[in-house]
Amino acid sequence: MDRVYLDQSGMIKERVIAVLKHSGLKLPQLEELTGISRYTWSNLKNPAKAREIKAEEIEAVVKLYPQFALWIVSGNVHPDCGQTSPDYEAAHSNLPNQNAG
Repeated sequence: MDRVYLDQSGMIKERVIAVLKHSGLKLPQLEELTGISRYTWSNLKNPAKAREIKAEEIEAVVKLYPQFALWIVSGNVHPDCGQTSPDYEAAHSNLPNQNAG
């Protein structure tokens, strides 16, 4: 299996975990949607398990949440192109609709 070699801080893994937390999916749902074992996802999310994230895990999350693809791999958002982050979505979901009226 391909391994993703991360920058020193392992930010891709952290961003994938942030997306999973934002999604609210339970491990059995995540397993069903991705075909990746719930135990694999549990180990990835467990801070005591210091393991690298695999390319297939990143790809699975990007397929579920394509709007976060740019942010997952780079940490950048580009809202005009539909590329956001969980924090960006949360912040903008609380804003009044400025197009109304």
